[in-house]
Amino acid sequence: MPEDILTTVMAFIYTIGHWLGEKIVELIQSISGIAIPVTIVDAIGLLVILTIFLAIAEVAKKAIWVIVAVGWVLIVLRIAILIIG
Repeated sequence: MPEDILTTVMAFIYTIGHWLGEKIVELIQSISGIAIPVTIVDAIGLLVILTIFLAIAEVAKKAIWVIVAVGWVLIVLRIAILIIG
Protein backbone atom coordinates (compact mmCIF):
# COMPACT_ATOMS: atom_id res chain seq x y z
CA MET A 1 0.00 0.00 0.00
CA PRO A 2 2.69 2.63 0.86
CA GLU A 3 4.45 1.81 -2.41
CA ASP A 4 1.24 2.56 -4.28
CA ILE A 5 0.91 5.93 -2.56
CA LEU A 6 4.55 6.78 -3.25
CA THR A 7 4.18 5.75 -6.89
CA THR A 8 1.03 7.85 -7.22
CA VAL A 9 2.67 10.92 -5.64
CA MET A 10 5.78 10.59 -7.80
CA ALA A 11 3.67 10.14 -10.94
CA PHE A 12 1.68 13.25 -10.02
CA ILE A 13 4.87 15.29 -9.51
CA TYR A 14 6.28 13.99 -12.79
CA THR A 15 3.07 14.85 -14.64
CA ILE A 16 3.05 18.41 -13.29
CA GLY A 17 6.77 18.76 -14.07
CA HIS A 18 6.29 17.51 -17.61
CA TRP A 19 3.36 19.88 -18.16
CA LEU A 20 5.29 22.87 -16.76
CA GLY A 21 8.31 21.92 -18.86
CA GLU A 22 6.18 21.80 -22.01
CA LYS A 23 4.71 25.23 -21.28
CA ILE A 24 8.12 26.79 -20.62
CA VAL A 25 9.62 25.22 -23.74
CA GLU A 26 6.67 26.51 -25.79
CA LEU A 27 7.18 29.98 -24.33
CA ILE A 28 10.92 29.95 -25.06
CA GLN A 29 10.33 28.67 -28.58
CA SER A 30 7.70 31.32 -29.31
CA ILE A 31 9.96 34.10 -28.03
CA SER A 32 13.27 32.98 -29.51
CA GLY A 33 12.19 30.90 -32.49
CA ILE A 34 14.74 28.16 -31.76
CA ALA A 35 13.84 24.49 -31.56
CA ILE A 36 14.40 23.01 -28.11
CA PRO A 37 14.77 19.22 -27.96
CA VAL A 38 11.94 17.26 -26.35
CA THR A 39 14.44 15.44 -24.13
CA ILE A 40 14.98 18.58 -22.06
CA VAL A 41 11.28 19.17 -21.27
CA ASP A 42 11.19 16.93 -18.19
CA ALA A 43 14.39 18.40 -16.76
CA ILE A 44 13.08 21.95 -17.14
CA GLY A 45 9.75 21.03 -15.53
CA LEU A 46 11.32 19.29 -12.56
CA LEU A 47 13.71 22.21 -12.03
CA VAL A 48 10.71 24.55 -12.01
CA ILE A 49 9.04 22.41 -9.34
CA LEU A 50 12.25 22.37 -7.28
CA THR A 51 12.61 26.15 -7.64
CA ILE A 52 9.02 26.72 -6.49
CA PHE A 53 9.55 24.39 -3.52
CA LEU A 54 12.75 26.21 -2.50
CA ALA A 55 11.05 29.61 -2.81
CA ILE A 56 8.19 28.43 -0.60
CA ALA A 57 10.67 27.01 1.92
CA GLU A 58 12.57 30.32 1.99
CA VAL A 59 9.38 32.30 2.63
CA ALA A 60 8.35 29.85 5.35
CA LYS A 61 11.79 30.16 6.94
CA LYS A 62 11.47 33.94 7.12
CA ALA A 63 7.94 33.68 8.53
CA ILE A 64 9.12 31.29 11.22
CA TRP A 65 11.90 33.70 12.25
CA VAL A 66 9.34 36.51 12.55
CA ILE A 67 7.14 34.32 14.76
CA VAL A 68 10.12 33.35 16.94
CA ALA A 69 11.19 37.00 17.30
CA VAL A 70 7.66 38.07 18.27
CA GLY A 71 7.56 35.23 20.78
CA TRP A 72 10.79 36.39 22.42
CA VAL A 73 9.53 39.98 22.56
CA LEU A 74 6.33 38.84 24.27
CA ILE A 75 8.28 36.72 26.78
CA VAL A 76 10.61 39.61 27.62
CA LEU A 77 7.62 41.95 27.92
CA ARG A 78 5.87 39.56 30.31
CA ILE A 79 8.99 39.25 32.46
CA ALA A 80 9.33 43.04 32.50
CA ILE A 81 5.69 43.41 33.60
CA LEU A 82 6.26 40.86 36.38
CA ILE A 83 9.35 42.75 37.57
CA ILE A 84 7.61 46.15 37.49
CA GLY A 85 4.67 45.08 39.21
